[in-house]
Amino acid sequence: MLHSDKLFRTVTPRSLQKTFQICFCSTKVNDKPENAENSKLAKEMPKDLTKETDIRTKVELTKMITKKDLQWRTPWHEKEGQHYSFLRSMYSEESNTSMMKFLQTPINLSPAAIKKWWAKKQEFKDIWMQQYIPERNETLGNELAAAHFVVHRDGAVKFFGEDRWIKKNEYNQYSLPKHYQADKVLQAIDCSRMNLYYEGLVNLRNLHQLEWFSINGCQHMDDWCMDRISNIFSESLLYLDVRDCPKITERGIGALYKMKKLKILYVDDILCSSAFELTCLMLQDINPDLDIRIQ
Repeated sequence: MLHSDKLFRTVTPRSLQKTFQICFCSTKVNDKPENAENSKLAKEMPKDLTKETDIRTKVELTKMITKKDLQWRTPWHEKEGQHYSFLRSMYSEESNTSMMKFLQTPINLSPAAIKKWWAKKQEFKDIWMQQYIPERNETLGNELAAAHFVVHRDGAVKFFGEDRWIKKNEYNQYSLPKHYQADKVLQAIDCSRMNLYYEGLVNLRNLHQLEWFSINGCQHMDDWCMDRISNIFSESLLYLDVRDCPKITERGIGALYKMKKLKILYVDDILCSSAFELTCLMLQDINPDLDIRIQ
């Protein structure tokens, strides 16, 4: 009993406090190497897994992003100057949703639907046939390549130093050189009543001396085509005929302000409106030598 009383007396509150402090300090000492190891592991972790805290660097990185970086990449076969290869028939540009829509749409065999489907297929074929072929321009040059493109599609061309127009005869034959000739330079192109599309105009690029151009009666010419024409022939064209083109509005006429040397412009009288008159006044204000003839 006495021995137990001695043990009980030796355990005082002060001694308990000391033992608690010793244990607490030992735990702190043991925690230090763990924290050091954690910091060492954090340094060894890759940068993409560590949390960035410098906001200033983030702002600087966002300023380095340009407008071009935010644009979708153009597929190689949609770029101008590229032509379709036979491998293109192995894949489809349309998404799977179009296939699901086609499978869920009931088949319409009415004469109007078949006619519409056939016209759409023919239009796609014509656009595909008017694609730019680099090999043709490399073999013939820009002038003769454009001449072959126009005459083959029932158009007509005229070269400098020649008095006659070249076009197909009743047997679909025409006489044009099949190899490059430096003295063949186009002066005039007549695309009247021709089945010409926006995609086909790219074949008329780099004709730096063309003075006369007509798209009279081209049903597929629209305001976008007028903008392309004004860019292609901005430095040389003197005469332009855009009559009987129902898709051309005053917006397309306004795009002709880029043509610095244009002297004569033929348009339809059906375009006469307040917006059309203001557009003509704007063109004549920019180019005082321009003669706009309405017929």
